[in-house]
Amino acid sequence: MKKRMSIVMIIGMIFSSLSAQKITPEALNEWSFLGQGTKMVESHNMFFMKEDPQQSNGVMIVSPKSYSNKVTVKYEVMTLTPAAVLVAILSASDLGQSTDLTIPQNYDGSMSLWINDVESYFYAFRNAPHNYTPFIRKYPVAQGEDPALVSMDDNIMHPGVFYSIELGQDGDLVWLKVDGKKVLETKDATPLKGGHIAFRIRGTAGEYAACLMRNLEIIER
Repeated sequence: MKKRMSIVMIIGMIFSSLSAQKITPEALNEWSFLGQGTKMVESHNMFFMKEDPQQSNGVMIVSPKSYSNKVTVKYEVMTLTPAAVLVAILSASDLGQSTDLTIPQNYDGSMSLWINDVESYFYAFRNAPHNYTPFIRKYPVAQGEDPALVSMDDNIMHPGVFYSIELGQDGDLVWLKVDGKKVLETKDATPLKGGHIAFRIRGTAGEYAACLMRNLEIIER
């Protein structure tokens, strides 16, 4: 009996060290929305966002709070247009020691902010419309370094299909899973210390991006 109780206590301690947060579509709708486009809670308990078909440099939502560098993000996502590129971002923060994130008031949704002025891990996993395969990049990029921490040889996601996505950081380890299969994983010798979470979509060749998201869960250790 004592042995059984000790095992139960150990399991309880493990689970108590995890902080899991389920994010409803209504809560996602309260995240900061950046760029030219639209967002809404779709009637079937999903979150929807779309670029403005006429003028857009990409749209995205950003978490209101900062997370540690030991975090896992799980959700399901479907691209609604063939041109849509899907991106998720971890540990997004201002340059330096702060885990806060400052967005300029005139920000138009373009990538320059995220490449030059924000530290982050940038997961582009539905990337064929930009003629790339999935990758994880760390921004900003030091001079002479390859921006891709790790990349795949082939594209694996198609429009009109829900995919289960998991991305995470555990100190120096970053990874990506698609439908339960780990497709990207690497270690970063100088890991980021944590920051905000964001989801971005972008079209190509003059076509706009749109997506549906559901069942978002953020697990912080």
